[in-house]
Amino acid sequence: MPAPEYAFAAPVLRHDAGLRFHYLPLPDDVADALEADGVRVVAATLNGHAFRRAVQRRRDGPRHLVLGQTILRAIRAGYGDAVEVVLRPDPDPGRVDLGEELEAVLAQDEEAAARFFGMTPGRQRSLAYYVTSAKRTETRIKRALELAHKLRTHTLYGDLHPER
Repeated sequence: MPAPEYAFAAPVLRHDAGLRFHYLPLPDDVADALEADGVRVVAATLNGHAFRRAVQRRRDGPRHLVLGQTILRAIRAGYGDAVEVVLRPDPDPGRVDLGEELEAVLAQDEEAAARFFGMTPGRQRSLAYYVTSAKRTETRIKRALELAHKLRTHTLYGDLHPER
């Protein structure tokens, strides 16, 4: 049975209170169907461009897909613009795209790799994004090495330090 597919148009909106970001609200019927099927990560086609996104929810708003500036540029959309959306459940929701530089560093640092791969897929994606979001190769290498050091020494933001 093929995965369900949901097509609709949605406006690019902006959340301005607290953390500011652009997002696409999901129609309630689509969000309810995804939630009923246990789908949290979707393969989204936005104005003809493919992306993997997590369905987000804030207490004070609708379920939505967060859009960064890179995505907005790719789909040629901005605040208030309508976007053609097609959503399907991601066939591999736990997949994490590490990038060449982080993959190479983790292959050489067993201790950092063990800690990295022991984290949730969401945390892995967040850390990998920090490395892969850099434009220059030199910066991606520097970030990958820095991340491995922080993994190995338990000095990532949010790590508990009992001696403090």
